[in-house]
Amino acid sequence: MFRKIYAIILSFLFISSLFAGDRDDSIKYYEKLFEKMEQDLEFGTAYEKIQAIDFMTTFRRFRFVRPLSRELLKGLDDPYFRKQAANDPYIKSSIALALGMMGRKDAFESLKKALEITEKIIQEERQKYNANVSKAQQTKSYELFYEKKEITPALLSDEYIYPTSADAGWSIADDFKKFIAVDPTDEWMQIRLKGYNHTNLAFFLIQALGNLKIPEAADPVLPYLNHPYKDLRLSAALALAKIGTPKVIEELEKKYKEENDEQVKARIAFAILINDKTKGIYYKELLKSLRSEDVRVRYDVASAFRELSYGEAYYDLSDAILVEDNPIVKKVLQQAINNAYLDNLFPPNHAMETKPNRIWIHGDPYAPKDKR
Repeated sequence: MFRKIYAIILSFLFISSLFAGDRDDSIKYYEKLFEKMEQDLEFGTAYEKIQAIDFMTTFRRFRFVRPLSRELLKGLDDPYFRKQAANDPYIKSSIALALGMMGRKDAFESLKKALEITEKIIQEERQKYNANVSKAQQTKSYELFYEKKEITPALLSDEYIYPTSADAGWSIADDFKKFIAVDPTDEWMQIRLKGYNHTNLAFFLIQALGNLKIPEAADPVLPYLNHPYKDLRLSAALALAKIGTPKVIEELEKKYKEENDEQVKARIAFAILINDKTKGIYYKELLKSLRSEDVRVRYDVASAFRELSYGEAYYDLSDAILVEDNPIVKKVLQQAINNAYLDNLFPPNHAMETKPNRIWIHGDPYAPKDKR
């Protein structure tokens, strides 16, 4: 018996000695790997930079915040530097996404400065576009111009026989007019085919600032509620929803009254409700928007109710899904209905519950059904 115990102890000690260095080896391996990724980010090709950024986004080590912040600002204000593949808006957007996912306050200053520079670029491109359009009208030219006011990539035509689309609204068409075809081995061409522009970059910078969830992040984002580009107004509303200070809620309510676009209004209503569920008027406005003819509005409203999980919306959501014909919106509506159902399983605590007109339903809540 004692021999068996002795043999087991000896075996354990022997095996432990074999694996004693595993932890140290693992630490050394990852340290070298982290250093390599940091070097690729700073000195690598466009492909190496993308790989490094993806790696850093996955691991989310806080040591990556400063290298990413430096790379984000590198050459951003230099028009010649921005033309290089390694400094394309796609790569800068990926960096902004990584910093946002890390959520460190240390990235605030670099994100804020990058947004200021990016907005300057957007306004310069807008002025150039307006000048070109004005000149074409005066000379009665048939040349087409595309204002880069939307988040891309643009959709390619499935029927078109070439790898590049002839669509007039394709966001990167001008970049490829001087080439016969796209070279699959050319780094610049492959990065440009991602179709990102500086509106994309502004979108990701705004979202990254929102992900920091600090009060000072509201100041650079709030002006975008009045931006001429709808996509950036939508982005600002979503970012401000994550910051949610009293000042932010006040500004959102002011903007809601001034905004004319139905989708932006729905996004602002969500941003208000997610932070203050006593604002029942915006809940009722969202219910009205469930019937919108614009599929983008219905998708935004369905997504809002999915996050809000309002039990009292169960009937209206169940009614809306009966007539919904878009499969994507339908799927989100079903998720919203499931969340509303779960919200109705538990009675409200009147000392804490602040939702608008919350009613606890015993058993399965009533919902409309299709006629059979």
